[in-house]
Amino acid sequence: MMRSVLILGVVAAMTTPRPLSARVVERIVAVVNNDILLLSELDDRLRPMIPQLQQIPDEQARKQRLEQLRRQMLEHMIDEEMIKQEASKLKITVSDQDLERAVKDVMRKNNLTREQLEQALQQEGKGILDYKATILRPQLLRLRVLNVQVRSRVAVSDDEVKAFYQANLRKLGVETKVHARHIFVSIPADAPGRVVLQRRRVAQDLLAQLKAGGDFAAVAREHSQDSVTRADGGDLGWFGRGTLPSNVENVVFAMKKGEIRGPLRTERGFHLIQMVDRKESSARSFDEVKEDLREQLYGQKLEKATRAWLTEKRKASHVEVRL
Repeated sequence: MMRSVLILGVVAAMTTPRPLSARVVERIVAVVNNDILLLSELDDRLRPMIPQLQQIPDEQARKQRLEQLRRQMLEHMIDEEMIKQEASKLKITVSDQDLERAVKDVMRKNNLTREQLEQALQQEGKGILDYKATILRPQLLRLRVLNVQVRSRVAVSDDEVKAFYQANLRKLGVETKVHARHIFVSIPADAPGRVVLQRRRVAQDLLAQLKAGGDFAAVAREHSQDSVTRADGGDLGWFGRGTLPSNVENVVFAMKKGEIRGPLRTERGFHLIQMVDRKESSARSFDEVKEDLREQLYGQKLEKATRAWLTEKRKASHVEVRL
């Protein structure tokens, strides 16, 4: 509240007649209930981002990105202020001892000495006291307020964890790989429609040979226009997703062993595909990963519940953005 009183003097000074050479050095960028956020505080938060912004060569793009970051940071600071006010209501505090423990935890997790941490902070224009005040204290207050106000809203059932496991098998190490062959019929660059149609008919004739019992590898060696694979009978070897054009890949990974599909159009021509074989790597068992998955799912639901709670708080508060 003291800061609110002090700024009144600055605001009053702004409305007092002054010489034309005077300039405003401070202004309010947001009001959150009875407290205010200052432009200087916002600029302090943005300062570490300036070197990265300066790497954007286009001046207009740089200004647009700065404005975007400014508004995002201000929204974050408004959330912080609402949490701080809620902490005051709940009589939740963060002691100097809590902050020192948090500093040591940061050092331990990042394998830093105190001197190395201080050097890293200096590069961002911060000292250790400023780091505690502007970064660690808000983080600890947020954690403690959310423990009281939000965590009771979040629960993760065993069924949800199982469903999450099934939905994320690929990320857990399950990956389908296929062994395929192809026959390629090229289309010249900027070919007119009649030429494209003629090349499609060539591919369709080759497909008819294969459907009649022709050996895929032999037909590929004779007719494929892919110089890299033709000598090997069009053999593409084993590969996973991300190798072929997406429209071809979606067809290939839906094929059964021994199946032939085509013609499939790409930018360069038509493909006939034969599925030689397919295999899936094994995943870690559900029991091995269920607690890690539960933690991930809990974190996602907690973040969603936190946003909902902050939205509720903002609706019940007086928030005025003046940026």
